Amino acid sequence: MKNRTAFTILLILNILYGLTLLLYPFMLIVVAFSFDDPAAAHNGFVYTYVAILLSYPLGPLLSFICWFFYHRFAFKWAYATANLTLLWVIAFCLCLPFFD
Repeated sequence: MKNRTAFTILLILNILYGLTLLLYPFMLIVVAFSFDDPAAAHNGFVYTYVAILLSYPLGPLLSFICWFFYHRFAFKWAYATANLTLLWVIAFCLCLPFFD
């Protein structure tokens, strides 16, 4: 092992993000019902919301790139790429206030 602490942190993060992919089918159900409101057709934020929800698997899948940086001894880059999923959470939280 190159760095035991980095390995443990990256492994835990990748396992957690991988487990969240199991809940992704339920997110697709939410997307399917996003357009039920008649006013939603005129609300441009619904399309942003749907795009954010549909793009969720990119975060966990791209976070696996962290192992490339781990093997190249670039541990800061490994931590940064392992947390790419948090960008999705920030985008989702920024979008929610527009749905009042």
